[in-house]
Amino acid sequence: MTNLQAVFFDLGDTLVDLGEGRGDYEERLKARVGRVYDALAAAGAQLPDRTLFCDALANGSEERYRRALAEQQGLDIYDVLRWFFERMGIQPDDGLLEIGGDAYCRGVTAGLPLRTGALELLRELRGRGLKLGVISNTLQPGRYLDDSLARKGLLEFFPARIYSSEVRVAKPHPAIFRAALAALDVPPERALHVGDRPEADVAGAHGVGMKAVLIGVPHRPSEESSAVPDARIAELPELLEVLDGLA
Repeated sequence: MTNLQAVFFDLGDTLVDLGEGRGDYEERLKARVGRVYDALAAAGAQLPDRTLFCDALANGSEERYRRALAEQQGLDIYDVLRWFFERMGIQPDDGLLEIGGDAYCRGVTAGLPLRTGALELLRELRGRGLKLGVISNTLQPGRYLDDSLARKGLLEFFPARIYSSEVRVAKPHPAIFRAALAALDVPPERALHVGDRPEADVAGAHGVGMKAVLIGVPHRPSEESSAVPDARIAELPELLEVLDGLA
């Protein structure tokens, strides 16, 4: 790829192994909603039965998030909780929203492993003088994701981190990719995006003139799409060969 200046990465199941499709993701979701209930109860909120609350929040948050992604809209956990509180008859004051959002976001993903070769790849790309960035669809506010990246030793690599929860649009919307390109001051034809979703990552990047590499997630069902990546990789270390080939 001639004169490549920047490489952008998705986070979940691209740099970080979420385990979606193995049951890991579902277990973490149960832990998240349980933490929300316990934090709200400790703050004195009047809540329904714990099982009812947790099941409703787990299902409702996923439904709201999937719907937002389908409409290429960005939303955060506070949007979801505000809607959920009203549905549950809980007064949605800012204090409880902050407590619930913090409980949802903090600590649950601390032990998630990186995908094979992630740190070594990022060091190599930075050593080649490439600018690096993140483009991620997420319910979490940026400060939580930044904190997670820092704990995993990744934050230093990414001067540009563009989250759907912050820019209020979601991949594959062109605005989220353009925001990332602007943050690193690179033209689309000199940028590459690596992600695990054909529509969100490949079609989205192609839509603004970027190249796109699709990384496989073997434990998750394949997503049907007409989007054709510029290259496919099974694991992150293969990206170096792809870059040489594209060049």
